[in-house]
Amino acid sequence: MIAVEGLGKKFGDLWALNDVTFSVEPGRVVSVLGPNGAGKTTLVRILITELLPTKGRAYVAGYDVVKEPEKIRRRIAAVPQEGAPIGFLTPYEFVYAYLLLRGYPRREARRRAEDALRELQLAEVRNREIFTLSGGTKRRVLLAAVLAADVDVVFLDEPTTGLDVISRRMVWNAITSMRERGITILLTTHYVEEAQALSDYVVLINRGRVVDMGTPEALVEKVPGKYVVEAYGAAVEKPHMVIGERAIYFVDNPDELASSLLKAGAKVSIRQRSLEDYVLFKIGAISES
Repeated sequence: MIAVEGLGKKFGDLWALNDVTFSVEPGRVVSVLGPNGAGKTTLVRILITELLPTKGRAYVAGYDVVKEPEKIRRRIAAVPQEGAPIGFLTPYEFVYAYLLLRGYPRREARRRAEDALRELQLAEVRNREIFTLSGGTKRRVLLAAVLAADVDVVFLDEPTTGLDVISRRMVWNAITSMRERGITILLTTHYVEEAQALSDYVVLINRGRVVDMGTPEALVEKVPGKYVVEAYGAAVEKPHMVIGERAIYFVDNPDELASSLLKAGAKVSIRQRSLEDYVLFKIGAISES
C-alpha cells in the first residue's frame, strides 16, 4: 500500500532524506522512529503529495506521488504534526463538514460523524466550539474526522505529542480500530513505547537515512544481552552507553553487575530490554561514529 524506493529530498545543500527505501503491506501499522530532524515529517509530506521529492520514487495505494497526486489524495487522510481543527466550529460540525468535502451524502456524513465522535469519546463536547477545548481534545477531533472517512491509507505525524496519558490511550484505540478495519497507517512518533505497542513494522531513520527496519520484536532481539542495567551515580566498568549521569549496560546475567554497582554507591534498576533500548543503542552508536 506504500512503497518508497531510493527516496531523497534536498533543501539547499542539505539532504533531509537520502536513499530511503521501504514498503508497507495493506492493513498494517508502520511507525517511523527517529530523533528531531531525522526527516520523518519530510517523508510524510512527500507521501501525502504536499512536497515533491528530489530523487527516487514513492507510491501510495498504487499511485505515483509525483505523477498521480490527485488519485492519491482521494484515497488517503492525514493528521499533520501542526494540524488543528477550525476553532469556531463544533466537533460535530467539523467532522460532518470534512465528510461532505470528501463527497459523502449528508445522511451518511451525519451517521459517520456521530459514530466517530462516540468512538473517540467526544459525544459530550460535540456541540461545543472547538476553540474552547483542550489541546488533547482538539487532537482527538482531528482523529475523529480521519476515522470517519472511508480511506485506504492514513498518515499520522506525531499524533500524540503533548497529550496526557488518557488522551494518548484514546488515540491508540482509534489507531487500533482503523487497523481492524483494514486501513494502512503510517505513524511518526517520538514515543518508542507507542511504536512498540501499535506497530506491525518499524522504520528507524537518522539524519535522513534508514538505519534499520523490522518488526518491533525482531529489532528488540538485536539488543545485546537480555537485560538492561541502569546505574546512577557510579560505574564499575565501561558501560555500553552513557546518557547524562546514567550508565547503561546490556547483559545476560545482571545480578553480579548490579551487586557491584550497589557496593560502589550507585542507584540501580534492572529490566528486560525493549524497543527503546534498541533505538538508544543503534542511534547512540551512529551518533558517536
